[in-house]
Amino acid sequence: MGGTLAISPAFGGCSLAETFDIARAAAGWGYTSAWADEVVGHDCFAMLGALSQEVDLDLGVAVAPVQTRSAFVLGRAALTLAELTGGRFSLGIGASSEVLVTRFAGLDWDKPLTHVRETTEALRAILAGQRATVEGEKVRVGGFKYGLPAPTPVPLLLGSLNPKSLQMAGAIADGLCLNQLAPRHVPVMLEEVRRGAEEAGRALPDDFPVVARLMVVVTDDASAARQMLKGVFAPYAATTGYNRFFRWIGYEEEATAIAEAAERGDRAAMIEAYSDEMANDVLVIGNADEVATKVRAYLDAGVTIAAIEPLAPGVEAATMTLKAASAALD
Repeated sequence: MGGTLAISPAFGGCSLAETFDIARAAAGWGYTSAWADEVVGHDCFAMLGALSQEVDLDLGVAVAPVQTRSAFVLGRAALTLAELTGGRFSLGIGASSEVLVTRFAGLDWDKPLTHVRETTEALRAILAGQRATVEGEKVRVGGFKYGLPAPTPVPLLLGSLNPKSLQMAGAIADGLCLNQLAPRHVPVMLEEVRRGAEEAGRALPDDFPVVARLMVVVTDDASAARQMLKGVFAPYAATTGYNRFFRWIGYEEEATAIAEAAERGDRAAMIEAYSDEMANDVLVIGNADEVATKVRAYLDAGVTIAAIEPLAPGVEAATMTLKAASAALD
């Protein structure tokens, strides 16, 4: 079995100091990297910069929305972290969701795939220390060049939720970021990536990284945990990108009902429509042995970096979750 484990350091209720303590413990259990997201917690770039001075881990962002940070901002942040880590930083970008972009950030979410593609074009130049000039539909960069010598190249990964974005990752990216899927879906994603690479006349390297953020709860009461998590993740499934994604990977009935309930503003119906089967598939819920077994299944399916995100809040819960998942390496 190949693959490695990472922490996804969005530990609910934990301060930065507590997060760093948890990361140190995880490094001792075989975790080799930390991949931060950009949702509602700590700023991912600032946190990783601080973490780089505390714990010996490879670092990455999975993912930063292209709408909330321009290529100018993303490129400089990535090159700064690459310098801080001695070339051990990877940047994942994606389209995020319309809730985060439009409601939380107050920005436009239209043409997300175009926005990702044009941002990638600009970042390729910036991260290589070259002058970036892009005049696109969503991205405009007028000749910016990083003002310091570019450090070790920064791998650029794409977060993808549909065939077109997966094919784009195969055509232009250095890696892939996945989220909320079952192990059996991973080969389907990778086939689309390979298709995109072939159409672009590109051979994917053997070490093409595939990062999957895994939402994990260690519990002896899976039924209660499942019901609680439906309230958290049903709203995700109502957003345009995730709703289309879940339809595509086989949850058409659930996705349709969730979208209709969201349109009515009926949160209870959204939660009810999020089936037990769907929760069991795309989340990782169970006792310690069951969690380790499922994490191992993702690695066996083609994920190269399983980023464990403990969903139960607090230091004790995060520590227990990461320790349990580490048994996937045994």
